[in-house]
Amino acid sequence: MSDEPQRTRILVEDLKPGMFVVEIFGAQGKTNLSRPGVVKSEEIVHDLRKRGIVEVCIDPARSAAATAPQAPAAESEAPVGEDPDSIADKTPEGRIRHLYHSAQDLQKQFLEQVRHGESLDMALLSEVADDMVNTLFSHGDAMLCLARIRAKDAYLMEHSMNVAILLANFGRHLGMERDTLKQLTMGGLLHDVGKVMTPDEILHKPGKLSEEEFAIMREHAMHSRLILRASAGVTDVMVDVAANHHERIDGTGYPRGLGADDLSVYSRMSSIVDVYDALTAERVYKKGMPSTQAFRILLEGAGNQFDAELVSQFIKCMSIYPPGTLVLLSNQRLAIVMQRNRKEPLKPLVKVFYHASRRHYEDVKLLDLSKPSLTTTIKQAVDPAEYDIEMERFL
Repeated sequence: MSDEPQRTRILVEDLKPGMFVVEIFGAQGKTNLSRPGVVKSEEIVHDLRKRGIVEVCIDPARSAAATAPQAPAAESEAPVGEDPDSIADKTPEGRIRHLYHSAQDLQKQFLEQVRHGESLDMALLSEVADDMVNTLFSHGDAMLCLARIRAKDAYLMEHSMNVAILLANFGRHLGMERDTLKQLTMGGLLHDVGKVMTPDEILHKPGKLSEEEFAIMREHAMHSRLILRASAGVTDVMVDVAANHHERIDGTGYPRGLGADDLSVYSRMSSIVDVYDALTAERVYKKGMPSTQAFRILLEGAGNQFDAELVSQFIKCMSIYPPGTLVLLSNQRLAIVMQRNRKEPLKPLVKVFYHASRRHYEDVKLLDLSKPSLTTTIKQAVDPAEYDIEMERFL
């Protein structure tokens, strides 16, 4: 009989305390585990999922032993997760995820400072924005993938984060200088800071606002402008993004009803990006729409509400299937778009992980649809909810 341990591969969501883990797998495949061990609590399972672990291999025999009453773990069976470095996520995706959450933490800190009437420390935000812009140049598609992560109860934070990423990506596509991209990023992160002045019952109302409530909601752009103008180190670009992202070139926007002649290119960019992210966002009271449908709405408003040339350029820079889009392939597999293909937008690099007709997960693999030997094509973008798929597990 072989002395090799038995191994059963399961989804991390099926992992239970008491199971003995011998290997872990992220979205890109096997990930470093400093040592095998017993999962001692649900918190460790949660931590594994936060770190982007998708599947694990367990040893059923040692798992059974681990669940026995008062069974002490041997030194070689140390609990998984007790060592903070037990999972060394040093991949680019891991570093980007860490940056994303660091920026979110800073946003929370700033919002609390505004609530308490404190001044904002732009030096901290400047450092984070620098890192975000640098990462956009080195791993731009991975950043855009992360911007697809949605939590229905954290819209304000994630919307601002995503607007910052999308604005910087848009500016890069337009050939803007790095310092301008940094200012766009900072403006995006703070563009809705004025919403801290909006009553919670209006801000979080799960339905259509009354005319009176909407009038109060519209004041947030004015509050954002005043808050930023009162903060040291804030530039005109940042203020343009925060103050004017709800303005429209035909003068029908708010809070001041500015027209085309009064709106800078940064204001025009921010109005497009803000609407796009809002349309594609998943909320408690509405489903997010596919990127293709959001693009159609932007095109319908081009020339009236939005700058027509900038709408065209925004769609071009995002591609037909933006990074992070879930697509159905011609071979009945589901995949996530990981990298755009500038020359052939219909043939991006995708991550395949699910059989749509058989309704089960498969081994994760990357597939370059542009390879001449491949006949697999994208049929359409699909809603992850149709298959009960949590996108963040694979991004």
